Amino acid sequence: MGRILILRPGALGDFVMTLPVAAGLRERYPDAHVEVLARGSIAALADGIATRTGDLDAAGLHAFFTPGAAPDPKAAEFIRSFDLIISWLGDEFDRAVSDAGPVVVSVPCRPPSSQCGAPLNASRFFYQAVPQLRDVPWRPPRVQLTHDEKHQARGILRDHGLDPGRPIVGIHPGSGGRSKCWPPGHFATVIRALLADRRQVVTFCGEADATAVGQVQRAADVPVPVLRDLSLRTLAGALSLCWRYLGNDSGVSHLAAAAGADCTVLFGPTDPAAWAPLGTNVRVLTADVPCRPCGEANPACSRRF
Repeated sequence: MGRILILRPGALGDFVMTLPVAAGLRERYPDAHVEVLARGSIAALADGIATRTGDLDAAGLHAFFTPGAAPDPKAAEFIRSFDLIISWLGDEFDRAVSDAGPVVVSVPCRPPSSQCGAPLNASRFFYQAVPQLRDVPWRPPRVQLTHDEKHQARGILRDHGLDPGRPIVGIHPGSGGRSKCWPPGHFATVIRALLADRRQVVTFCGEADATAVGQVQRAADVPVPVLRDLSLRTLAGALSLCWRYLGNDSGVSHLAAAAGADCTVLFGPTDPAAWAPLGTNVRVLTADVPCRPCGEANPACSRRF
């Protein structure tokens, strides 16, 4: 296999759960060119596994979605340059791309619900959907960080008054939906208890987490460093240096697990059997919510956990 392309739309957690596919293909075809495209800068998390990573939205592939539209010649040439394409972009795109010549493996974005017990975890489901990986064992997602990236993360922690030589507890109180967030007061109680035990605590805040982080800060009413708007690989580096991590069902929790942090992940309405991070470093706590699992977080849902 000479050239392999992975096309993975979706948010941070979706991409992290896909990393084993890239790693498995690298193991199966060690000399292949493996290229990964995802939304924005997310694909950079596959650096160290893939030969090249890039922005899916900037790849000029939109014409493949549009009936009757002629793909840009450069985009068509780009597609034809690959022998194998692994795609989460849907049947219409995959049919158009397969007409250009490559072998296309179309992977559904969600594992099917099970009528006989818990569904297969999405990361394993994605992996098993790729026939080329049949003889390669699945392994949990891992972000491969360089020495320099970890050194940079240590510097950022020091800049925020933290000592990377002592245990640090990282907390991420945000998520992709309100109903997936543990109440701010609960996080605040944990933070106060950790500080009373003389533990170092840091909170992580992405572009969509300002409200959740602010609520926790006000509820805790104690000074806690906040790391804001880090690049994903820098965030992974900081998470990798945490002695413990506590967070909701979120992409950052998936990233923390993939970076090697010892994680406790809180699940409310969604099904951890399908969507929880996997690994020996992950513990999942679930809420006793009568209607869970609902299959997706409904922003209009008034139920909290």
